[in-house]
Amino acid sequence: MILVVASSWSELVGVEQFPSIDAQRRRLPNGDVLVAVSIGVGKVQAALGTAKALETWKPSHLIGIGTCGAIRQDMEVGDIVCAGRVVQYDIDLRRFGLPRGSTFDSESREAGVLVLESPCLRMLGELDEYRGRKIWERGVLGTADTFLVASERKDKPWIAGDLHVDAVDMESYAIVAAASLSGVPVSIVRTVSDTWRGSRPKSYGKFLASASQDMCALIAQYAEPSEKSPTIL
Repeated sequence: MILVVASSWSELVGVEQFPSIDAQRRRLPNGDVLVAVSIGVGKVQAALGTAKALETWKPSHLIGIGTCGAIRQDMEVGDIVCAGRVVQYDIDLRRFGLPRGSTFDSESREAGVLVLESPCLRMLGELDEYRGRKIWERGVLGTADTFLVASERKDKPWIAGDLHVDAVDMESYAIVAAASLSGVPVSIVRTVSDTWRGSRPKSYGKFLASASQDMCALIAQYAEPSEKSPTIL
């Protein structure tokens, strides 16, 4: 069973293209079961919501979907980012000898970048695009408890320069961290909603519905559970 999580139900409307089993479960074309759960906005809500969903459903694979803002100047609205790494770009403990993006875990060890070991989507390496959307394989997603507008991105060059972040969001790190603790393989698939220059869709509602449809269709075609779980650098 595949568990798909997002910050809101509006990002999960794409699951409605699959036949319903009951209120929360859907049947994928390959016969697998998909469960969609809204986990809330921001790192704390996302971590708690994901942990609860993992405990409730005990999936073979977790996939986080949603939107992201581009940091790379060559990303365009509608591009799909499949994360290879996630980092908290709003963590700054350099005064304590840690690099940006790192903190201390419960045993005072450094906890920083999370690496997604399993390929997020089967055959992804053979795909340059999907339904007209360019695919960025193994991108670096930066997560923070703030909505980073285009002007602020330009004022924080270290996000790309020091942390090598390709795009930003508010939940991905928390989703991957929760999966890491549970030992569940995890993938993150995000659609670029606004560019580094500040370009965005004229109708965000229509854009989000279309993006959700395509992300869920991509998951249905190429998702492949793996025994590998995330590691911490």
